[in-house]
Amino acid sequence: MDIPGEASTARQTPDAGKEEAALALLWTVVHAPDGGTPFCRKCGTHRTFHRISRRRAYACDSCGAHVYPASTTPFAGSPVPLAAWLDAVVIVLESPGKARPNRVARALGVDYRRAWRMTRRIEETVQAGGDGAELLRRLAGRWKDQGHTRLDRAPDPGSPEDRIRIAACRIMAQRGIEATRIADIAREAGVSDASIHYYFRSKDEALLAAFRWAGDQLHATLQRLRDDNVSTLEHVRHLLELSIPSDQGTFEEYLLWLEVWGRVRRHPAFLDECVRMSRRWADAVLGVFGAGVEDGTFTPVAPLSEVCERYVAISESLALRNTLGYSDMSEGTARRVLARFTAEQLGIPVGQLDPDAE
Repeated sequence: MDIPGEASTARQTPDAGKEEAALALLWTVVHAPDGGTPFCRKCGTHRTFHRISRRRAYACDSCGAHVYPASTTPFAGSPVPLAAWLDAVVIVLESPGKARPNRVARALGVDYRRAWRMTRRIEETVQAGGDGAELLRRLAGRWKDQGHTRLDRAPDPGSPEDRIRIAACRIMAQRGIEATRIADIAREAGVSDASIHYYFRSKDEALLAAFRWAGDQLHATLQRLRDDNVSTLEHVRHLLELSIPSDQGTFEEYLLWLEVWGRVRRHPAFLDECVRMSRRWADAVLGVFGAGVEDGTFTPVAPLSEVCERYVAISESLALRNTLGYSDMSEGTARRVLARFTAEQLGIPVGQLDPDAE
């Protein structure tokens, strides 16, 4: 079961021209300073590349190897439009610390949770320094020079209760519930200790509320992905993106699952919530796969309900092993295994879900 760090507005509908400009900027700055002939690792020499439709990728004209311009940036693995990320980088670099999440929310029209996640990922890269920080500064400068930034949306700072849930997610995932104090959550959320006690009677209650919050965000994210006007295969690719933790935010929320599982036997409310969220996840998978069966894209190797249960089981296992730090289960390995398994179960060529297999 996956709990991504995406907010309910995680997948905005970007302006197509602006999104293409963002992808082209990353392609030029990160891979191809001349705009077209980067070094192809597979060919071992410089080659011309062409844009691949419906993917954030370019392909070598000679060998067909794919290059994803965002893969080596802080935006890797995120379904948020690249243009929104570049706008956020500009805002973070130009704003005082405490104002950053609110400014990102106001400018991009996203909720506070999404803005907080994006801001934190950018800030961590900048604070680390080195090539990553320099890349963000270069991208921000070029993006501003092209006149793409937008700073005129209405504010959405989030309610105190929402901020408490977000803070509880992060602190309890990092430290575990036993080592977390109410004061820690209050400090992270920017509220008083009394505010925590007003909404929640105990740390267990705060953990359960944070867990439910994360599950609701997953459900909303999946619904928006389903509403996108893209192909069935693209919907499955989005599903794969959500199934394996891809950044610090999603990684923390998988750790939150471990905290919840540790309480299931002693607290029936946690078991009920785990069952409810797992069912919602399985239903979402069934909806995506079922649409592909209806339009003739997929020919499952077993009854559809069984294929969906297999997907849920293996994606949950891979995500868990990756989160726990198994040496043989990196994020990339987990994604490849899941993509190939899914292609086999749906009766399609592996290359349609795993570019490395093409």
